[in-house]
Amino acid sequence: MGGGSGGADRPSYRVFGTAALAPPADGSAAALVIPARDGFADPPALAVREDVLAAVGGPEPVRAGALADLLARIEAAGHAVETRAIAVPRRRATPAALLREGSGRFWLFRRHPDRFPLPEPAETGLLRYPLMVLGALRANGVPPQRGVTG
Repeated sequence: MGGGSGGADRPSYRVFGTAALAPPADGSAAALVIPARDGFADPPALAVREDVLAAVGGPEPVRAGALADLLARIEAAGHAVETRAIAVPRRRATPAALLREGSGRFWLFRRHPDRFPLPEPAETGLLRYPLMVLGALRANGVPPQRGVTG
C-alpha cells in the first residue's frame, strides 16, 4: 500500500494510494493529498512525512476508509496538508468496490461523525446506494484468521 521516498538532504515521505504523487522536496507540508472526486472516501493518493506518521500512526488495517481516516487524524493533530488538484482516472465503481466503500463509510462515520456523515441516496446515486448499504452492514476490519484463538 505504500512506498518511501527521500534522501539524506530531504525529509522522507511515505506515499499511499494508487495515483502517482511526488512529495515536496523541501518537506514544507506534513502531508500532500490528491482529493477524491469520484465518490469514494479515500483519496487516490496521499504522501505523509515519516515524522508525522510516527506521531499520528499509520493507516488502519480496514477494507476501505484507511487513507481518509489517516488524513483526518493528520489534520486534527494540526499538521499542514497540501492539496494538489491533479487529474487522475476515476476509480471503477464495481459491486465489490461499492461494498468496500459502504463498509468504509460506516467505519469512518463511527470514528469521525462530523467529518464523514453517512451519505444520502441522492449523493451517491440510486444504483450505488444499495451496495454501499450492504457493505455498511458487513464488519469492517481485518478478517478473522482461521485457527487463531484470542
